[in-house]
Amino acid sequence: MGKIDPKKRVIKMKVTRHQLRKIIAEALVLDIDIGDVILTGRFKNKRTVVKEIGIDDLGQPTVNGMKALSFRIEKLMPKAKWSKRSLAAEDKK
Repeated sequence: MGKIDPKKRVIKMKVTRHQLRKIIAEALVLDIDIGDVILTGRFKNKRTVVKEIGIDDLGQPTVNGMKALSFRIEKLMPKAKWSKRSLAAEDKK
């Protein structure tokens, strides 16, 4: 084997899970507030009002105690897809 020139050596850096979680946590921004309406359930058709926003044991965001990435935010959907209850509440305002 020949000699390795130190100037040409490529340094590979590994990202640990902890570092990756910090990067992802900083990048995750949810546009929901307490009192907003989200759609939950298997088919994302059950209307739920946000009561609390928190973090679980693994550092993942939660809404009302369930994982945050398993719902739809109704205020970001087109009004044609809003529930009748939300449309009626919007008309009253």
